[in-house]
Amino acid sequence: MKILKAKHIIYGKNLEILDDKAIAFNEKIVAVDDFNILKNSFKNAKILELKNAIIAPAFVNSHVHLEFSANKSTLSYGDFITWLGSVIKNSKFLAQKCTDLVQKRAILSMLKGGTAVVGAVSSFGADTKILSASPLRVVHFNEILGSNPDFIEQNFNAFLKRFNESKRCENSRFKSAISIHSPYSIHKDLAKKAINFAKENNLLISTHFLESKHEKEWLENGSGAFRTHLENFIKEPKPQFSPSEFLGLFSGLDTLFTHCVWVSDFSDFKPNHSVTHCPSSNRLLGDKALNLAEILRQKVALNIGTDGLSSNLSLNMFDELRNAIFTHQNINLHELCKILFSAATLGGARALGLDSGEIGVGKNADIMVISALNCDKNELLTQLLLHTKSVKQLYIGGKICKF
Repeated sequence: MKILKAKHIIYGKNLEILDDKAIAFNEKIVAVDDFNILKNSFKNAKILELKNAIIAPAFVNSHVHLEFSANKSTLSYGDFITWLGSVIKNSKFLAQKCTDLVQKRAILSMLKGGTAVVGAVSSFGADTKILSASPLRVVHFNEILGSNPDFIEQNFNAFLKRFNESKRCENSRFKSAISIHSPYSIHKDLAKKAINFAKENNLLISTHFLESKHEKEWLENGSGAFRTHLENFIKEPKPQFSPSEFLGLFSGLDTLFTHCVWVSDFSDFKPNHSVTHCPSSNRLLGDKALNLAEILRQKVALNIGTDGLSSNLSLNMFDELRNAIFTHQNINLHELCKILFSAATLGGARALGLDSGEIGVGKNADIMVISALNCDKNELLTQLLLHTKSVKQLYIGGKICKF
């Protein structure tokens, strides 16, 4: 048992700021109360008094591609199709450069930035063993794609091989899941096969959805730059779904829909659906931001991801949240910071089906300790997000991480 005492605790679902309280925990959070009460209740606990610190729930980065961590300036930005072409052209080179050491450094950067949980989208399986051996709590989304009807069984079998390897690596912090890449990159028969596999195995699903104007034009009209792109892989390509048909595949299934920047109406999203917001990636690959105001109005669940270094400059969640703050200028600053922090903690945990993302009794002891700031208490969360670059301490499942 450990007891942490701090100047402030960011507590509960409503992110209440508690002053001069303490938290007792082992793998789970056992109590939040006055320090003297906890000290007397747990006489053998290890006590850490953090006089000028903030205790907060650790971040949940619900969408990250670790396998692209070798990229810095190899890929092209500014337009999605241009970027996608550069990914295809350079994927072998980047895969070779993305050594175990590169991936471990990327994990370290996430830990330093207060991330305890990741939803890792795995295209090749090169990240499987590294993530399962890391301190992180991981939901490992094994990706499946393929638009050519002649290779449905081949693509499914390749996915199944990677998925089974992922299952063999499962432990108390590592859980396997499935990623259906996107409506433009998967044949409808392969998508249905993958959906049935997810249902049979009770798997969480992640998918990219309406990330670019090119995708929207292709799915709705069968025209535009995506047609030219897909002609490199299949003769006479045609859309396999409309946006609503693709969304309908996931009815009744726990699903994270990543990006969604070209969704104008979220009324068809279900209570077990969550939108993953990746603001940095959206800016680098296009010219449109997520309609956050509409998501809030429709009460759609929201979580935050950094995406990979293929379309970001940093995997640090503080950097990502600062970018989001400056993206959504139509929402009150302090209200926005609370929305974003909640999405990056409890929102991500709920989307991934985990008891993390909150300082509360019974929750996983995934906790970050941050240097306190000299500011008005009503602005604490805003100032914290604006000025913090790394955490003082990080606990995952009650164990302190070394970095």
